Amino acid sequence: MDTPSISVVVVAYRQREALAACLDACVAAGAAVPGEIELIVVDNGGLASFVRAQCPSAALLEPGDNIGFAGGVQLGIEAARGRWIALVNDDARLEPSALATLLAAGERDAQTGAVAAQVRFEAHPETINSAGIEVDVLGVANERFAGQPLELAGGDGGFVFGASACVALYRAEMLRQIGGFDRRFFAYLEDVDVAWRARAAGWQAWYEPRAVAYHSASASTGAASPQKYFLAGRNRVSLLARNATRRQLLRALPGIVLYDSAYVVYVAAADRTLAPLWGRLLGLRQWRRLRHEMASRRREVALAPALAGARAAWKMQRAYRRAAGSRGG
Repeated sequence: MDTPSISVVVVAYRQREALAACLDACVAAGAAVPGEIELIVVDNGGLASFVRAQCPSAALLEPGDNIGFAGGVQLGIEAARGRWIALVNDDARLEPSALATLLAAGERDAQTGAVAAQVRFEAHPETINSAGIEVDVLGVANERFAGQPLELAGGDGGFVFGASACVALYRAEMLRQIGGFDRRFFAYLEDVDVAWRARAAGWQAWYEPRAVAYHSASASTGAASPQKYFLAGRNRVSLLARNATRRQLLRALPGIVLYDSAYVVYVAAADRTLAPLWGRLLGLRQWRRLRHEMASRRREVALAPALAGARAAWKMQRAYRRAAGSRGG
């Protein structure tokens, strides 16, 4: 059996209409890819019969429970046979040329471990959702150009910190080397963890603006839900524990404390929830174990300035709220 050029992994959870559009778009985009592709759907939410009827050509994996986005992605990766692994959110829709364009960009350089697509908001297709991801010295991770007009994120592409797993292409060899996605993240920031570990291992990521997709942002958990706040808070601490070097942590500690304190207070006032605090406290309980298990693989990598990260985080938050409001959410 030939090795597929790309294995497309979709983690399905709750949504039917968006999932149907996602799968149709994946099949259409796969037809433009040179060589064989395979489509793998991981059912995280009782959609197996729907997937079989909607896309009988897809390989269906049924873990039997909701194992989260990170767990579903890793399950799909372990089953995949392709040289490249494309991740597509179940609420994302690819343009027909997207997969072929991502593949061409990735194969230009053997050190490219990931390729980021240009993801636009489905509700506001003139606005960027993601143009890759960046991380600042405080460990604040952001979607590049989130909420900004298309012209700011166009051009010829370039190197970025990493790819947003909403729509991304990963070299299978790179994922095997760094250990893939960590299931414990469940959802949110798992792609940042992958990007950070990949950079520490010497891989690079490329942003390809001609590979376009559309995303109904935070359709599964809500743009400002307590669940999202809790998971993002816990995973932010885990991200720092796993990847930041001791020197980076010591230099950034005052800024980290200031940023996180301000964020918790802001969310408490704006959304009347302390979920970001509870998530961070749980992350701190796991800190020493995570530091120990990653000690031999941790390397210092270049990070963006702190002030730029805080501004980008604010813009991204507003962009997601606007997109959710446009869906009546």
